[in-house]
Amino acid sequence: MTGFGKSSGVFEGKKRSVEIRSLNGKGLDLTMKIPAIYRGLEPEIRALIASTLERGKVDVGLYLEDEETANPENVDWGLAQVYLKEFKRLADENNAPLNDWASALVLMPGVIKTNAGVPSAAEKLFLFSLLEEAISATTDFRLKEGLSLKNDLMHNTATIESLLLELSPLEQERISVVRQRLENAIKELSSETADSLRLEQEVLFYLDKLDISEEKTRLNSHINYFRETLNLKSSNGKKMGFIVQEMGREINTIGSKSHHAIMQRKVVEMKNQLEKLKEQVQNVL
Repeated sequence: MTGFGKSSGVFEGKKRSVEIRSLNGKGLDLTMKIPAIYRGLEPEIRALIASTLERGKVDVGLYLEDEETANPENVDWGLAQVYLKEFKRLADENNAPLNDWASALVLMPGVIKTNAGVPSAAEKLFLFSLLEEAISATTDFRLKEGLSLKNDLMHNTATIESLLLELSPLEQERISVVRQRLENAIKELSSETADSLRLEQEVLFYLDKLDISEEKTRLNSHINYFRETLNLKSSNGKKMGFIVQEMGREINTIGSKSHHAIMQRKVVEMKNQLEKLKEQVQNVL
């Protein structure tokens, strides 16, 4: 959801510009810096941003070339005198120097009078055209980032899938190891010939506890569902996050049932790829 867009233009001889910066976020966290003359347009601007950018930490700045300044004709001198007296009183009471009082004074409410009124319909139309251009540029930026992100997501899921396939030959090896271990244990318990039926029962019991066929099937299903969701045109970042959680549950269960050094190493690598997926999905709309 990282993005940047900027648009500028001239209206009635004065420059107007709009900048949009977008970072990752689970929801829409919108911050706007708007001159006083356009404060009445804030709800409409918010609605437009929410309907297009949808998610992320979004900062919107609208800038004017002709903002009000502290010229003599637009300063409320009476109010400025009141503030200045208070500044001096506070400085005297606290035995502190009155430094840079002019800079502080112009920031006080009402000292700088604004002649700004309500923007005309033509100016509003012009501003929203700039805003839409900036949104379009931000969206294009996001799309380029998204293509790279999609390739990373596809690579990570393919790696998990490949590691899952590599478990199959190790499972048969594990069965042989379990059988041999049980045979040795029974022989140690009795000097007589081991009961073959009992041995088979024990083997079946342990193999049932260690069987990961269902987990593998579900994990494969989650991987396929993740890919399908990734290729949809609509926003599915949250849904993909839920799918990754389900993938994690199956991988954790496979790990707890492995009891085989090489299988566990592969499960660790699967978890590593899964963590990358979790981080990357946070960037998806």
